[in-house]
Amino acid sequence: MEYAYGHLLDIGPSGQAAQYRFQNYAIGQNVNGYLFLPFGFGGAVATLQGDNLDATLQFANTDMTRSWITEALDNLWVAKVTTVLWEPSSGAVQSTLYTYWGSCSSGGWDETAIQMSLNSVLDAVQANIPGRRLHRWQVGNIPFTAQISV
Repeated sequence: MEYAYGHLLDIGPSGQAAQYRFQNYAIGQNVNGYLFLPFGFGGAVATLQGDNLDATLQFANTDMTRSWITEALDNLWVAKVTTVLWEPSSGAVQSTLYTYWGSCSSGGWDETAIQMSLNSVLDAVQANIPGRRLHRWQVGNIPFTAQISV
């Protein structure tokens, strides 16, 4: 049995529709609005506590990719990477294997490649995603002192 899998990448500002949509498996084709861009995805590893679901995206180092990746890192864009099984003859997606959401947190490049780190949006303390404030109408009265006796 033969499996063909690839990735779909949706990336853009938090709370808005994806500004860019790419796929990395149907070379030179537009698959349901996803343009072809060669990229790699990996490293989504969880600790025993369930935090630190960090992952990486790797792209070719070109002027085009550098410009929007720099914007994504400067503005803390959110990326959604979907791993899919697809039909090689038509490029159609057969099924979704895994979906990862991450906040664009850091990156770097050399002569040939650009690497971007994605921090888990589940780790709200470290990544500050989602950025929310506690309000009385959400949680009730909030104590303003650290000296609380129960």
